[in-house]
Order: sequence, then structure tokens, then C-alpha cells
Amino acid sequence: MIQGGRSGVGRYVIALSETLIKRGLELHLAGLDADRSHFPMIPDEHWVSIPASFDSGAKNLLWHQASLPGIIRHNGYDVVHIPSYRRMVINCPAPQVATIHDCAPFIMAEKYDALRGFFGRKVVPWIARRMDRVIAVSATAGKDIQHYLGVTPERLTLIPNGIDHARFQPASENALADFRTRRALTKPYLIYIARFEHPAKNHVRLIEAFGRFREESGLDWQLVLGGAPWHGKEVIDEAWQSSTHRDAIRMEGFVEDDELALWYGAAEALVFPSLMEGFGFPVIEAQACGTLAVSSNATSLAEVNGPAALPFDPTSVDSITAALHQLGQMDTAERTRRIAQGIEWAAQYRWEKHAEQCEQVYREVAGG
Repeated sequence: MIQGGRSGVGRYVIALSETLIKRGLELHLAGLDADRSHFPMIPDEHWVSIPASFDSGAKNLLWHQASLPGIIRHNGYDVVHIPSYRRMVINCPAPQVATIHDCAPFIMAEKYDALRGFFGRKVVPWIARRMDRVIAVSATAGKDIQHYLGVTPERLTLIPNGIDHARFQPASENALADFRTRRALTKPYLIYIARFEHPAKNHVRLIEAFGRFREESGLDWQLVLGGAPWHGKEVIDEAWQSSTHRDAIRMEGFVEDDELALWYGAAEALVFPSLMEGFGFPVIEAQACGTLAVSSNATSLAEVNGPAALPFDPTSVDSITAALHQLGQMDTAERTRRIAQGIEWAAQYRWEKHAEQCEQVYREVAGG
């Protein structure tokens, strides 16, 4: 589930692993050797190597059901934590905790092919109800887990995600100026960080709304789209090529972690039109960097956005455009107020707090 650290689940596992080890827990981690470099904190003797021949979805699922239980039994683990509903173990010989980030197969049926959709909608609820505990990363996700998966409240624990505040914090003006020069960012820009996935990440509506905003406002702003290619990228590419404002839209591709905070910090705002999120890391990360957020109010984003963000209906191009106009017309005083409010809001989301609460869950399911 690490996917080179390019997925939300991957980032979750990396951050949680680092923080749990800092807390003194003995953590063993199962992963593909291709992702080993993301876990320098894991000693070799605590690394459980998943064979490369089991890297694909169906084969990887099979490894978790057929091979992992024997490894768990042999090593005598106290607790097993599965960080995604896709890999929960049906017959786990140790207490099992699962983090379920969202209920996407139920909310966005078109997101998956028929086989994955069937697995998510029919098989996952049955497995989820067998968990000793399920962790939800937002209140919205928790409600969905109860509604769609049938997990009872006593088996569900809400533990919001965190972010790395050592990385995501306001940068100096000199650092931002150097970054703009290095990346040839000569005009004010909006940034959207999400994998290029259609329709879930909603790039097509954003591209249309951005074009309208430029025409109606007269502001010579750019739009930077950063993310890894995913299902439906060709539809997004077509929308970009068809836009009369394509020269103002920069298809940046995947943004490396060491520059992500600078991409946020140098932007006029993060614009985040996603149709469905279990949490929505970029909204919190951007605000922690002192950047305004203009964000979808769908699913968990309505709670994660906080009071400083400018919300919009992601299914309406008119609504997205109106929010961009509100941003473009914002005076300095309001901008300063919202930035400070956003930094304060983001400060509550800490991996240390998340790991502490996860550890408490582990102790509860393992009998203390």
C-alpha cells in the first residue's frame, strides 16, 4: 500500500511508523523491497519482505490472506495494524486493528472497475465487522464506516490524521523568492496537489472554472497541477489541451516531498476540488505553511477545512469560480487574518497525538 510514498495511505504508514518508533514501540513492517528506502527507521530484522511477484493488486491481496497469517503466528505479534480496508486479514491469529480512510466504493461507484467495486462493496463490510477495532481518520469517515460497513460504535475509534509540522510551516520570504526563481514561477499561481485521477479528483471542473475566473477577473494568474498519474489521466489531459487558457496551466507532475512545502508557501492559495476525501492532507498542510485554502466542502473536507478556508460545491463549476473570485478580491487585512487562522487550525493535527491514541488502541485490543 506504500506505492513509493505517493499515495495518502503510503504517507500515513510512513509518518505513523516513524512516530510509533519514537514512542518506543517495537514495530515490524511488511512491505515490498521497492519501498524499503522509505523506512530507514525499521531495522532489517524487523522488515517483513513481501515478494516482488506479489506487487499487483490481486496478488498482493492474496499474499495478505494466504501468507501473512502464518508470519503473524510464527513471530507471535501482539497486535496487527492494517492501514487500509483493502488488505484486512480475514483469519488473523492476533488482535487486528484496521485504519479505514474512506468508503469510496460506496460513495463513488465509478471510481473502481467491476471486480474492485464488488470487493469493496460486498466483501469488505464482512471483513471489517471482524476487526477488533477500526480507526477512522475523520468524523465523516467514521459515520460512513458505521453506515456502509456496519461496524458498531464500540469497535470504532476516531483518531484524526496528523501532519509533519517540522516540514509544513511558513517559509521565509527569501526562501520563497529563491524557490520561485528556481522553478520559473514568474506569476501568481494557484496549486492543486492530488494524483491525476478522473473523475474523483475533479480536475476537469477545476480547469473550466479557472478559465472562467481568468476571463472574468482579468487576473493573470497561473494554475499548477501537481500529482502522480492515475486512472483517467487522459481525460484530464484532454481538458487541459482543450482549454483556451492551457498556457496558464502548468502540468507539474509528481511533486517531491522535499519541495512540497515550498510549492504551498509560494502559492496564492491551494485550490482543492476533490469530490471525496477520507481526510484531505493537502488542505491542512497548505494552511500550516501559511497558505490560504479554497476547498471542496464534500465529504470529510467540510470538517477538515476549518474556519479559514473558502468552501465551494465541487460539483458546480459556478461555485468553484465564485470561490476563486472571492479569493481574487480579498483585501490584505482579511487575507492576513485567514492565514493566521489557518495556521492555528492546522496546529491541532499532529502525528504525535495520532500515534499516542493508536498506541492506546493497541493496548486495549491486546488486553493491556
